[in-house]
Parts: sequence; structure tokens; C-alpha cells
Amino acid sequence: MKITIGAVCVFLIQGALANKCPQPPSPPPYSTVPSVAPTSVSSSSLPYVTSSAPTLVTSTEQYLSSPPGYTSVKDPYSTRPMPSDFGSSSEAVPSVPPTFYTSVKDPFSTLPMSSDFTYSSTAPTPTPAPPIKGLKLTQKQLNLAIPVRAASDSCASVGTPAECVTNDKALAAINSALAKYGITKRGEAVAVIALMAYESGNWQYNTNHFPGRPGQGTRAMLMFNFVESYAKALHPEEAAKALAGGITDESMNSVRALVLNDNDSFGSGFWYLVTNAAAYHNTGKLRDGNLEDFKDYVLTGVGAGWDSDRQTIWETVNSAINA
Repeated sequence: MKITIGAVCVFLIQGALANKCPQPPSPPPYSTVPSVAPTSVSSSSLPYVTSSAPTLVTSTEQYLSSPPGYTSVKDPYSTRPMPSDFGSSSEAVPSVPPTFYTSVKDPFSTLPMSSDFTYSSTAPTPTPAPPIKGLKLTQKQLNLAIPVRAASDSCASVGTPAECVTNDKALAAINSALAKYGITKRGEAVAVIALMAYESGNWQYNTNHFPGRPGQGTRAMLMFNFVESYAKALHPEEAAKALAGGITDESMNSVRALVLNDNDSFGSGFWYLVTNAAAYHNTGKLRDGNLEDFKDYVLTGVGAGWDSDRQTIWETVNSAINA
């Protein structure tokens, strides 16, 4: 009868020779294959797994440290600092990691460096706008505009020689007013000069003589309410002193006297245009060479009457300033 070894082992497993039977080989000591499949994995068995909340980085050492199980070795081509580059510190990690680079100009780069700029805490001063350049008349133009005052002795035979001025004196005052009030439109200059020439009898009068109202005057022959405003604008302290005792014929004449000098008197017509008839200043309502515009200014802007003498004077002045 043939008996196999396996049968003998089965038979002998109940006997004393059980230890003599060959045993199955043990698994290799470093095998990663378990003999029995695990039903669960404990987090404690894994070196980098934790079931608790991660620990916040609170120091420079933790920020720069290597993971467990590794040795920090300086990479000669790396710019990242090593932990050994720092001293021991318990300070909190800054919100932005420190920079360890030196700004060196790349000789082949066209980008500017921070050192290429100049910084200033003072805001630049804006360049002021250039002043408005007014018109400027010549002596020839004014002599053609007001021919009766062209001669230097033309005031000698008038009834009010103390108030009369010739064109050579009027010219400087008119040009000063053109610049002061920024008159750049020829139509406006012609209108105001023609108005003042009519009201003053071609520079003969500086105060009202017909019927002789107190306080009325200047080359534009302003009524006193306008003379008062004009004087207060140019000479506020003197005007206040003159009116300290109230409005009387004497006080009105005193206020008027403040603006009878050549510059103020010839400037009155341009002041009135800019401040009291602003709708005609720089608005195109006094167009160059337009008689109807001038007539509208006299009737509506000034509130005066119209006659043929006004038209004749305007036409003469308009033609002369074109010359």
C-alpha cells in the first residue's frame, strides 16, 4: 500500500511527531502585504497623519524647518534661507517672509531700478494760467475815433477845461482799463468807448452838468448808485468814511470824487460792462461791427435813450479802431 507523506502527516498530527512535520514558510520580515487584510487604519500608525487640527506656525524655526525624517541640507543653487541662517527666536512669523535679496542692476536689462527715481513728498506747484491779454489801442486809432480831442490844446476853449482831457491822456487810461477788466473782444471795446464818448461830450465832462445831479459822474456818467458801488470796490475805506454821516449831496459828491482820476474814470465804463451788464461780456451779444448789438446794449444793458448822435459816434469809433 502506498502512503503519501501528506497522509502520514495527517495521521501523525494527532501524535507526538506533529512537530516533525514541515511548516509553511513565514512571510518575509519586510513584506508590506499583510497576511490578513486590515479592516481599519489607525492614524497613529501613520507618521504624517493626524486626526487633530493642524498646528499653526508661530515661529521662524517652524516656518523654515524640514519635515520629520529629513535632514536640512543647503542647496548651493537655492536662494531659500536655511534654519541655521537665523538665530533662535520665539517671535511670531511676519505676515510677509523676509527678503534676502540684494538689488543688483542687470547690465542687460532695460528696466529701471528704484534708485533711478527721485522721490518728493511735496506736490508739484501747478503752472498758473497766463493772464488774459486785453486789446490795446494806438494813439492814431484814438485820434481817429475822437478827432475833436486829438490836438493837445483842444480842451482850452471848452466850458469845463478842468474836467476835459485830450486823447494823449485818455489813451493810457483806456488801455489800462482794457487790460484790467480783460476786454478781448473788439465789439465790446468799441461799444464802451462810444458810450463814454457820448456821455462825456468827447472827454469834456467828468461830472453831470445837465441838470447837475449830485454824485453822478465819471466818463461813463454813472448814476450815484453805481458810483457808490464802484468807489466801494476800489476805495472801500475812503468811501465808508465819506458816507459815515449818511447820504447827502455833499457825501455823494465826496464819494464821486474818489473815482474821478483818469484811470478810474475811464475804467468806469468797462467796470460797468463786466459787473452790471455781464450778459454782454464774452457772450457774443456785442458782436464785432454790429450796430444793432450796440443799440441793444444802450437801451437794455445800460437803460439809456437812443438818438442819432449815438449812432454817429459808434460808427466813427468802430471805423477808427479797425484802422
